[in-house]
Amino acid sequence: MSNLTRREFVRQSILLAAGITLISCEDEKSDTIDESPGQLIGSQPSKKVVIIGAGMSGLVAGYELTRAGHDVIILEARDRVGGRVLTLREPFSDGHFAEAGAARIPPDHDLTLGYADHFGLILVPFYPQSNYFVNATNGNRTLIPASDYINEPPWGGFPTDRKDFVKIRDGSDRLPQSFADSLTEQIHLSTPVESIEQNADGVIVRVSGGTEFNADRVLCTVPLPVLNRIQFTPSLSDEKIEAISGGYNYAPSTRVFMQFANRFWESEGLNGWGNTDWPEEIWHPTWDREGPKGILMSYMYYGRAVELDQLIEEDRIQHVLNRWDSVFPGVYDHVENGVSHSWALQEWSGGAWASPTADQDEALAAHIGAAEGRIHFAGEHASDNHGWMQGALVSGLRAAMEIHTGDLYSL
Repeated sequence: MSNLTRREFVRQSILLAAGITLISCEDEKSDTIDESPGQLIGSQPSKKVVIIGAGMSGLVAGYELTRAGHDVIILEARDRVGGRVLTLREPFSDGHFAEAGAARIPPDHDLTLGYADHFGLILVPFYPQSNYFVNATNGNRTLIPASDYINEPPWGGFPTDRKDFVKIRDGSDRLPQSFADSLTEQIHLSTPVESIEQNADGVIVRVSGGTEFNADRVLCTVPLPVLNRIQFTPSLSDEKIEAISGGYNYAPSTRVFMQFANRFWESEGLNGWGNTDWPEEIWHPTWDREGPKGILMSYMYYGRAVELDQLIEEDRIQHVLNRWDSVFPGVYDHVENGVSHSWALQEWSGGAWASPTADQDEALAAHIGAAEGRIHFAGEHASDNHGWMQGALVSGLRAAMEIHTGDLYSL
């Protein structure tokens, strides 16, 4: 463990396992580098690290490993960073945007909040605090005062009321982009990995087109359905093979967005938010933005998302409009444009978040994030917070600690 003392080792592993974010740096780098929520402790020999995936796990690991003195390259198959953190800014106008992926942040997600603060990102309430929410059942509307609606959790059993959720004011994509801005020369976009071979000397990563990258350690952060496309030599463990071959479920999720020329629903005292018995959540992501135009979003997952995914985009939008006519009367008269996003249909996702059955979780969860030789694994699927930025961050930092110290951790 070289210069990492036993006390520092125990302290750091306990903090991460507990989800506590503020890890102080006590080595010589603290005089020159601003502390970050997941700063790696102790001086270690520099390693050459290849990270596969520029989502939240890959970015936070790359960021902290680079700051700790390691030589890091990040390979990303998409033409952008962020993974399933995706802020849509087109086809909307007036500077409006909406979230296709991660959006709301609970108050106990310390790493997410900590890194937002670290990068100077402004946080604001996620839900509106005034006017009426709509609950539509069997075509009938019930209007719920904001004071009642926001003092309940977003779904049964969740420990946090709606009023305590926040969002990144200028878009969730500002968080992954903040990581990426300090890693510009190290990130290779549109570079899908085809194979990973490890031997006694190190690891060889081959990408589409034949280019090879040599590394001391490799970190795989891509979703399990995508990991199945990579050829590993030697083969992965039986448990990982089962998980990446469809044995660990992913949730389908589809969102449909429409921009309206004006916020006509406000004439009824509505804030544009609500729920229906389809079921779906309805969000008004522009509720706190200036200007007459507004965006409404239909958020569907599991069975309803699968149904929508069978339709072409034009029909998805029309389907949602037809249902919204009873929720927001007059909806047809004001719509300007629309767009949809399905995570299940995305080439480099295969689903919105890991959603294992109890049996799958019991049999495979402990193996999914376990290192195999020089290859490490991270992602929201390898955490206890499936579907949240927090899960991706915790998992990425756990793997970064493994690489940095040479020791293995479990959460």
